[in-house]
Amino acid sequence: MSNQSIVYYDEGWAYMQNGIKKLLQGLPNPHFTSEDSSMLYTNVYNMCTQNGPHDYSNELYEKYKETFKDYIKSTVLPSLREKKDELLLRDLLKRWSNHKIMIKYLSFFFGYLDIYFTPKRSRSSLEKVGYLSFYSLVYDELQRQVKNAILAMIDRKRAGESIDEKLVNNMLTFYSEIGERTNIKEPKQFAETIIKENPTFNIM
Repeated sequence: MSNQSIVYYDEGWAYMQNGIKKLLQGLPNPHFTSEDSSMLYTNVYNMCTQNGPHDYSNELYEKYKETFKDYIKSTVLPSLREKKDELLLRDLLKRWSNHKIMIKYLSFFFGYLDIYFTPKRSRSSLEKVGYLSFYSLVYDELQRQVKNAILAMIDRKRAGESIDEKLVNNMLTFYSEIGERTNIKEPKQFAETIIKENPTFNIM
């Protein structure tokens, strides 16, 4: 980055893109030093606290949302769409875990937005934006297939077959988590109904 007192949008966003690329390439174990993370946070802070036309808070908020959308559409959905049954469930859990890691890092890098911009503009918090992106783009599209796969496993257990019960429990935990994180009742209700009807299963 340059030593100019003003961080112009193209320069500042290019710096963030480098950090985001490093994050995505490093999943599920990205490596950022405390200095790396602080510099990305500071870059956002500088871009949000400049005067007049150089306050890029809104642009950065939209880019934050876009980052999740682009990654899900380019990487997550293509992987999930080619799978079914238990393979679909396992990949969904992997993608959900990675998504939570993305939210952890990106909501820190862009964290200054939550101090001033999101409350002032009555926008969703950075964390909620991240979770809603997974719900709207992944959960909505695949929920029927995923539920059918879970119910099929439960039916097999009832029929006396041995199944991967931990996988079912992890999926029920996913439903509970995404419901809590998005404040949407339906996923959590699904998990609670399954547990009520099948007491051997539980949320991890």
